[in-house]
Amino acid sequence: MKNILRIYKRDLKRICTNWAALAMAIILIIIPSLYSLINIKASWDPYSNTKGLKVAVVNNDKGTVFKEQDVNVGEELVEKLEDNDKLGWVFTDEESAKKGLLEEKYYASIVIPENFSEQVTTVATKDVIKPKLIYTVNEKKNSIAPKITDKGAKTVKNQVDENIVKTVSGIMFRICDETGIEINGRRADIRKVINEIYDLNEQMPELEKILDETINGTAQTNSLLNKTNELIPTISNALGTTGDFLNDSKEFLDNTQSELSDISPSIKEDLILSENSLSNTSVKLKNLDENIIPEVAEKTLIDIRDTAEATQATIESTKHKLTQIKKFLKKLIDYDLPEVKLNVGDDPTLNQIKDNIDDQYKSFDDMKDSFKKINKSIDTINDVLDKADEKLDLLIKKSNEKLDEIKNGDGLDTQTLTDTVEIINEANTLVSDVIDSYDSEIVNGIQSGFDSVRLIIDNSMSVVKEANDTLPQLEDLLNISFDVTDYSQEQLNELKDKFPDLKDKVGEISDKLKEYDDDGKFDEIMDLVTNNWKLQSDFLASPIEVQDNRLFPIPNYGSASAPFYTILCLWVGALIGSALLSFHVDELDEGVPLKNYQVYFGKMLTFLTFAVLEAIVAGVGAISFLGVYAVHPVMFVLYCIFVSIVFTIIIYTAASLLDDVGKTFIVVLLVLQLAGTGGTFPIEVAPAIFQKIYKYLPFTYATNGIRQIVGGIVYDIFIKDVTYLCIYAGVSLVIGVTLKGILNKLAEPMLEKLYASGILKH
Repeated sequence: MKNILRIYKRDLKRICTNWAALAMAIILIIIPSLYSLINIKASWDPYSNTKGLKVAVVNNDKGTVFKEQDVNVGEELVEKLEDNDKLGWVFTDEESAKKGLLEEKYYASIVIPENFSEQVTTVATKDVIKPKLIYTVNEKKNSIAPKITDKGAKTVKNQVDENIVKTVSGIMFRICDETGIEINGRRADIRKVINEIYDLNEQMPELEKILDETINGTAQTNSLLNKTNELIPTISNALGTTGDFLNDSKEFLDNTQSELSDISPSIKEDLILSENSLSNTSVKLKNLDENIIPEVAEKTLIDIRDTAEATQATIESTKHKLTQIKKFLKKLIDYDLPEVKLNVGDDPTLNQIKDNIDDQYKSFDDMKDSFKKINKSIDTINDVLDKADEKLDLLIKKSNEKLDEIKNGDGLDTQTLTDTVEIINEANTLVSDVIDSYDSEIVNGIQSGFDSVRLIIDNSMSVVKEANDTLPQLEDLLNISFDVTDYSQEQLNELKDKFPDLKDKVGEISDKLKEYDDDGKFDEIMDLVTNNWKLQSDFLASPIEVQDNRLFPIPNYGSASAPFYTILCLWVGALIGSALLSFHVDELDEGVPLKNYQVYFGKMLTFLTFAVLEAIVAGVGAISFLGVYAVHPVMFVLYCIFVSIVFTIIIYTAASLLDDVGKTFIVVLLVLQLAGTGGTFPIEVAPAIFQKIYKYLPFTYATNGIRQIVGGIVYDIFIKDVTYLCIYAGVSLVIGVTLKGILNKLAEPMLEKLYASGILKH
């Protein structure tokens, strides 16, 4: 051990007492760091400056006329691109665009053909023609720029797609809405029909009395004729209106059932979104500790508070949708079917009809019981969501308190952070329980709700049919009444015999109408057929909004690329050291030879000193000089030192044992690691050979470990990375100690041959 330290001290003394050696040592420490710092700065935030990439836009669209309106999709697209600063859009003619593309003035061009609007509008016809945008890219000019301009072209396409969907669906919904408005405008006429049927039912006893008086010779015939003459034409016209209304309502219900059914899935999507937001918030909190820099802690706490508020809004939306479903089910529960009395006797056919009706009534009652259970489940879910909402209120309060503490210069309390994580986990558990019970208790009952509404409409149509069946008898009564003075007593008696059936029919129709009218069913059906067509078309044009949640957020590309470039510079630094520094060790005392392990460790200490200093310059320079973001900045520097030591042990051992052959091996290993460790692109997109060697390369674990420190540590992964690097260092040390003497002797003849050739310098 003494000789090892003597070798090390002698090297330090020689460096410090020789100005040329000292200058070279300083250069050796700084040069590798410049490699990483310059590359990190150059790639700091390239995707925010894409507006400098010029893309030519040529609008040849002549427009067209659609539904008596002028349409020019090309002009609309140009107007939207003028407000888009993602790329450098240049609006020019086709000839200039082609010339500019060839001369590399533009990276790409987009041409809107002259028949573009005409082809777009064919979507509303049976002969649909897909419109095309002509996109041309100059891939020779730059390897990355085409990928960015491709994204810009897709943005243009998506904008056109959105406009087409919005326009066509808007026309469809507007026509549907106009039909609903027309029906809604006849609401007063339908109400008048219902009221006059009520009046007819009330006047039937009086009409019967007049008929009796006529038969008995009392002169009331003219009164009977006038009353009947006033009622029948109005009812005849109104029944046709009512029948058309019910048919339109049923057709509308069929067309919108799929839209209404979307309420239920959207609730589950909201619940899953809330659960994901809470999970992400929990992870962010776990990455906070007492030593985190205040700016990062403040940003993370603000993100947590904003996420909690957004989750509260999602929960409120979910509760509102559940309440809407509950109101809908409540109307169905309160609805009572009209009583139907059948005296069927022993007739088997009538008995079968009666049994079918009884079964239908029982099914309806069972359906009500199911809806009541669903409503109770909704109440339970809302109670659980209220508890989750209270937990989020507490989380927002805790976040604001922590923000105030940070602004006042106080540190973060670990126990408070732990308590806050427990609050989030409790809220997450509540939301997860709701998701688990939602499908089984709520979703399966929604479809039956639509069926019951359809049953209401079918029963209403049955009432109209019965009324239409009765109308000919009323017309017969009118014809008979006009000729009543010519009828004999026998014919008047025949009229009297028919009147009780007519009276019962009118009474039955009036009673059924009153049941629907009292429950508000007619108003409910008319409300269904009138919608906001503009909102519906806007929804179809963009039916989904994406909530962007970033796990382990890194603010810029430079910070994201810092792990790879920093690790690379540490390897290059150790490699340069092996090329510039001498591995030869002179004897300490004349005639006293040094042992191989003493030479190995004594010289290694000198190399490790350079490695530590290089790592400090690289780590501190990235954090302090460039402002590289890291959740744990101190650990960033310490980990750089650790990695630099491991790399130096590996490279020093190879060069110390095999000299130039070992250095060649280190260069080959560097080349493999550049492509095979996922430093720039995900390893999954690399060729298969690199995916196979990925897990055996030191770069893999060095880069992954420093990424954990930059974005936020998952300790299971971090500990694994550190463990593998320790194994690499340990194996290298064992090889160096045990094989140095043997390999030095084996390599000596080959090296002498190489040096003798004059190609390599010894």
